[in-house]
Amino acid sequence: MNFGQAIFGRLLTTSEQQAVSVQKRSKATSKGLNTSADGVRRVEGSGKCVRTACVRLELLDPAAHEKLAATQRLYAQVCNFVVPTVAADRTKRLWQRFTLHHAVYDKIKAKFPDLGSQYACNVIRSVSAAYKTELAKHPAQLKSEDKKLKTLVFRHPSVHVDKNTLTFFPDGTVSISTISGRIRARLCPGPFQKELLASGKRKECNLVLHPRRGRKEAFWELHIAVESQGCSGEEHLKNLKADEIMGIDVGENNIAAVSTGRIWKAGALKDKRDRYMSQRKRLQRNGSQSARQHLKKASGRERRHVTHVNNVVSKEIVQEAAKRGIKLIALEDLTHIRDHIKAGKRIRSRLHRWSFRELQEMIIYKAAAAGIRCVFLDPRYTSQTCSQCGAPGKRHKHGFRCSQCGHLAHSDLNASRNLQGLCRQLSAQGLM
Repeated sequence: MNFGQAIFGRLLTTSEQQAVSVQKRSKATSKGLNTSADGVRRVEGSGKCVRTACVRLELLDPAAHEKLAATQRLYAQVCNFVVPTVAADRTKRLWQRFTLHHAVYDKIKAKFPDLGSQYACNVIRSVSAAYKTELAKHPAQLKSEDKKLKTLVFRHPSVHVDKNTLTFFPDGTVSISTISGRIRARLCPGPFQKELLASGKRKECNLVLHPRRGRKEAFWELHIAVESQGCSGEEHLKNLKADEIMGIDVGENNIAAVSTGRIWKAGALKDKRDRYMSQRKRLQRNGSQSARQHLKKASGRERRHVTHVNNVVSKEIVQEAAKRGIKLIALEDLTHIRDHIKAGKRIRSRLHRWSFRELQEMIIYKAAAAGIRCVFLDPRYTSQTCSQCGAPGKRHKHGFRCSQCGHLAHSDLNASRNLQGLCRQLSAQGLM
């Protein structure tokens, strides 16, 4: 007698053996892909698409630069005046724009009579947006015992302008309101900016000063929000075919892997970031005036390089998706992934510099411009499940092996194909 097949001294029948095997299989695969409705975290790219055109300004009045600079200085001063009101007590939730407006508008008008009413409203908007971004990045401030929030400092802020403080003219010039009256400037867009400006409706803008650097003179730039119609309708998200969906797995060793089989390596980027980190450590340990000058010169260089790489990768991904007729891109929802990191200081430092969210945001807005929608899915077990048979497998570095069907694949490609398959299943169930 096989005691593994006996219950209370009786042999199991064939149907009972099948039931036990199914039960064991279900227990073994209970930790699997999330195919329920909560597996779809959010869908992006629907409705209106907003992109920003950065256009250089040619000032037509010799005194215009000083007028704009004086307006920016006053704008920064008023922003710093509003900040303590928001930071004093988080329980009042004064980072909400409507609440903050009623709390500080009269105080602003009384203390800064030179600032126009619309600019006073724009200051409140800027401070509110800055605190919302700060709390989104550091939500622990809302749960701390201290009721105070971090005090933000506005040094050289971008000046928010809207239809009341900015006017566009058909001849390619603009009129901008300042504290010393209006000034005229000519827009100097390049070919890319011209195409972007012609693609939609011009909305609110930000006025940005680029200070003098070396031999380069200071200049002003207008960041114009251009609103165009993105993807509309939900019907094309149902019953999609596999070749109409692209899964994208982002990682720290490989920037991105797509279900079509292409991988973007991160070796050169990691090496360059490690060099930047080593350089900062040496300069910070030195502490001399020359070291501080070098730190200031290198400030933002790494950030700009990473942004450039993400921009190139996201552009190539969306171009490939458009070429293949992709209708939906499946991304991982990696929100709060850094909260679960348990590693040494060096590994934590490296992973906290992983800019996966920036890459995903670039993919979303580029895909929306190409008429492709994006969906964020629950990423659990996508790296540990076989994309061929759905059974759990083993991942070792860049390799994945299925213990059931023997399927061998690159671990990141396997994860991206799991996202593709999961997205197709959720689409067939009508859960998107």
